[in-house]
Amino acid sequence: MTDLEIDKALALAIGWPRRTVLFYPDTTGCWVWTDGNWRIFSHLDWATIGPIAERYDCFPFRIRSKEDFGKWNVISGENDIMATSPQRAIALAVIQGAKK
Repeated sequence: MTDLEIDKALALAIGWPRRTVLFYPDTTGCWVWTDGNWRIFSHLDWATIGPIAERYDCFPFRIRSKEDFGKWNVISGENDIMATSPQRAIALAVIQGAKK
């Protein structure tokens, strides 16, 4: 998944109604309607992903094994997500959890 696809899937997974999520694949971003305005929604922004991690209890930790050294892991319920950044790991764990 691209970062923009993750942003859209994450917004929908945490409960934004589809009609309030705009997704521009030409890299202008994912936007959500809130408080009478459109605002950018990016899982890469800690101001966005931090509260989501807290709400869904998805806290990343760095992997130290030889094979996966430097990757980030989030274990949430039955989900065990590994990614290249902590923000991406959190977002993918929440998205995966919403599918169940």
